[in-house]
Amino acid sequence: MSNIQNLKAQIIDTERLLEMVKDHPTMPIPLRERLEMLKEELASISQKPYVPKIQLLFSGNAVIGSVGIKSSFVSKLVQPFHEMIKTNVAMIKYGTISQRGKIKKNQGTELYLTALPKGSFGIELSQLHPDEIFDYAHVGQAMNDVIHLLEESTTSDESFDKLIESTPKRNLINLKNFLKVIVEEQSILKIESSHLSLVLPKDKVIEAWERVSFSVGEEYELIKHGTFRGLLLDSGKFEIVDIDGVKISGFISENLDEDTLIRYDKEYLNTECEIHLKVLTTKYKTGNEKIEYELLEIR
Repeated sequence: MSNIQNLKAQIIDTERLLEMVKDHPTMPIPLRERLEMLKEELASISQKPYVPKIQLLFSGNAVIGSVGIKSSFVSKLVQPFHEMIKTNVAMIKYGTISQRGKIKKNQGTELYLTALPKGSFGIELSQLHPDEIFDYAHVGQAMNDVIHLLEESTTSDESFDKLIESTPKRNLINLKNFLKVIVEEQSILKIESSHLSLVLPKDKVIEAWERVSFSVGEEYELIKHGTFRGLLLDSGKFEIVDIDGVKISGFISENLDEDTLIRYDKEYLNTECEIHLKVLTTKYKTGNEKIEYELLEIR
């Protein structure tokens, strides 16, 4: 890792520590000093910014040798892949509180198609216009995290079960959709970021898709009557207490815009109301299930 990338990583870690101890009477002081020193050192380095890139190469029915790739294949593939990157950036930026959250707007995560690498044939996605310099590090780490998730989905039921404990249901759904497109075209997958690479032959792609598909359990909607306790716009989290006194927290539907959420906060905070939720389950090979909630509407 280059010096500039190392500094960015240290700044991110220091910011996380500072957030964790912000209410302590003395601990934040040396952390703020260290953060200021790291930022000054980073600012003093004159270097072309590192641009996070990731390449995906395919074979099978999706491509014609090293000549071309189906545009319909690319369009179906990129959307769920990009969503996984965005979700992982939210997790990196906001920590565990946003593991099931959404990213406010794009938060510097927009990716651009910058090349069509050959080797079979594929696409290269790059981040070109971050909102801030630290988004380079965030997106680069998110790309590596997605590669790790792909790798673990082919390892074993046990290791994948362990990983999905900390994996948002949204990422599992997008991973399932991503792999399905590749399986349908009977393709291999070669994927490479700045620091990691992975090659999945056809049988491993199918194995991963089947394992992920099993884990993506049922979804259904329900109405809860209770008290709305608040939400967080950046991390996309909400909390309610139902009429039996049970606390329920989860993530906010991406279909709810920021204006609607601000209105909910003003009109319904600490008020008894009717809350429309989606319930999402994740299944484990052990037979256990993880339940997550998505806020659809308050009225």
